[in-house]
Amino acid sequence: MRTHKILRIAALAGFLFTGCTDDDEPEIFTFLEVSSAEKTYSEGDGAIVITFNASKTFSNNVELMYEVLGTAIAGEDFEPLSGRVVLGAGELEVSQTIVLIDDDEVAPSTQLIINITGIEGIVDGPLEFSEPTRSVTLTITDNDSFAYENGILVLHEGSFFGGNASVSFVTQDLETTTNSIFSEVNAAPLGDTAQSMAFHNNLAYIIVNNSQKIEVVNRYTFESVATIDAGLLNPRYMAFANGKGYVTNWGDGMDAEDDFVAVLNLENFTVEATFPVPEGPESILANENYVYVAHQGGFGQNNIVTIINANTNTIDSPIIVADRPNSMQFADGALWVLSGGNPSWTGNETAGQLDKINITTNTVETTVTFTQTEHPGMLSTDGDGLYYLMNGNVFNMNTSATTLLPTVILNGVSFYDMAVHSGKLYGVDAKDFASNGSLEVYDLISYRLDASLEVSIVPGAVYFNGAFEF
Repeated sequence: MRTHKILRIAALAGFLFTGCTDDDEPEIFTFLEVSSAEKTYSEGDGAIVITFNASKTFSNNVELMYEVLGTAIAGEDFEPLSGRVVLGAGELEVSQTIVLIDDDEVAPSTQLIINITGIEGIVDGPLEFSEPTRSVTLTITDNDSFAYENGILVLHEGSFFGGNASVSFVTQDLETTTNSIFSEVNAAPLGDTAQSMAFHNNLAYIIVNNSQKIEVVNRYTFESVATIDAGLLNPRYMAFANGKGYVTNWGDGMDAEDDFVAVLNLENFTVEATFPVPEGPESILANENYVYVAHQGGFGQNNIVTIINANTNTIDSPIIVADRPNSMQFADGALWVLSGGNPSWTGNETAGQLDKINITTNTVETTVTFTQTEHPGMLSTDGDGLYYLMNGNVFNMNTSATTLLPTVILNGVSFYDMAVHSGKLYGVDAKDFASNGSLEVYDLISYRLDASLEVSIVPGAVYFNGAFEF
């Protein structure tokens, strides 16, 4: 057994000794505290020694009694303790070894509290507590991790009607890629056309568009928790507010009047309500109890952001932006909405636009307009930087900009989607939409390609999990 640290505590501080003085007044003894530089330990640290220090010696052996409190469990987090130690005659200190248990289970941090409750065997005179400070709290952290806890999740649409949607996991160091983790863990296919993924607490909600369902899994193990397959029609994206899930649905793509938002009960994983919204609800974000829905237009065109009051599930007046708002992000205390504008094939080509929306007043504060033939998309943020893709190039501009003065940072990329996180840009390339795609990782200081990793068929989105998440 190895001993990791020695922790000295004021276990006996504040004891009151009643001696045989001339006036029979009690005599106060203050027991010394020597602070530890560390009170947090990993379960793999082995043994911890805590030492109880006295400010005087006794003429005989005495027993210190203590209780063990906190969330740490004897036999699971540490070896059981006796609850007493012997302070030898003439000694000023006694130690207690606490053996931590290193298991293979993933668990949250726990607290182990040692609290002195009494002392027995004093022959030099009676001793009792007087408002003592006599406890110490140790934090025991877990050294295990779930299989998919810390890293990158790549969501794949797969082939439309192919039933081969999937999720890949890439370790944070970009060294290992594991494909089809949902199928591997659950021995079942994910479904047809995975559209997006949303996270709430320790669960991931995978929206499988053409299977008309949402697969709910533990986001760290990918074990199935539930399948929501009723009350949805062409589900697209999801956000959370007021303890509920909100899912955009196109309905029948050829019917402009049947689009809706479904409200999910997160306790029993059912659709508990739906309410109609204008055509083409797509990207969705939540800020406190307000939900913002960008209406790209489905198979048509639209130009609004709907605001849902999650307290009442009512719709406030929409915010007018430009044609086909395709992505939204929160940054610098505002909601940023990027609209691509109508493409030329519609016969009514319009310019792209970037709008900054005040989320207190729900009004547009700043508008940046592109030229009529410029159609930006894939808005992402990192700090005060805004990033978007246009014509195969990645552009960067600051949130303080009031005019269109972007900087081209990458040229000639073919991303199907991208995300920026902690100084890195992660872009997915769907290649020919039939064979395996790739995840491309660029450093945003050197603009160097750090890694190009083969993933699965039609990678459509990148997410960050565990300690690596946003």
